[in-house]
Amino acid sequence: MVSSYIGGLRQQISNLPNGKRFKARVDFMDHVCQSLANKELPKYHFPHFQLSKKEVSSYLSSLIELGQPEFEKVVLDLQKFDHDLREFRTYLQVRFGYWATITSDLMKTWSELYPNKIYLELMAGNGYISKGFMDNGIKSICTDDLSWSKQSQTGLNTLVNVENLDAIAALNKYSQSVDAVVLAWSPDREEIDYDILQLVRQFDLELFVIGEKNGATNSRKFWESAQVLDSPEVEKLNELYKQYDLVSDKIYLIN
Repeated sequence: MVSSYIGGLRQQISNLPNGKRFKARVDFMDHVCQSLANKELPKYHFPHFQLSKKEVSSYLSSLIELGQPEFEKVVLDLQKFDHDLREFRTYLQVRFGYWATITSDLMKTWSELYPNKIYLELMAGNGYISKGFMDNGIKSICTDDLSWSKQSQTGLNTLVNVENLDAIAALNKYSQSVDAVVLAWSPDREEIDYDILQLVRQFDLELFVIGEKNGATNSRKFWESAQVLDSPEVEKLNELYKQYDLVSDKIYLIN
């Protein structure tokens, strides 16, 4: 079933002259939505969906035979199409509780690079990361207090069993049973991430954080305290975890 969002994009490209040149990106977005609707991870890392200046210039240059009124309408329609492409992240967050861009190819590589670790996923929402680990035979304990599930899809439609624990309780319970902690897209206006960091240090665990440094995720207090470690393995992961819009989130190994 095609969502109204994807259906709207398809209608827009059908209304644009030579709009089929934009079909591939909408097909990819549709694949992402279909995968998430089926409680599966999208297979491949995301391309950049927004229209580049070069792409816009090339497209408009191909329409020089249009009259002025028709050309101006195309410009407006193209601007609307580009705006709606930019809403993809928000749509995924609202519709599927999908915040970090967790894909099958990313999690396969992560599992291959760190084959012997046991993970604790904190504030996991629907458990996309733990799902990826489990699909590759890696043990991951998935936890969330499910507070967001009362008002959104985050934590409501879980892909794996999510134990109802807040982050501090989960760390205290499982610190002796895991090697590493994963925290993805912690809210930027809450300082729970700083408390998590202190406990991770106390328990001598590795901490993988997915977010935008000094941006859309995690508190200022956290980033001021966090020490980002250089890691060739994490660099390889970030080759797959590519940004697809204006949010520059990455995977970090934190000390």
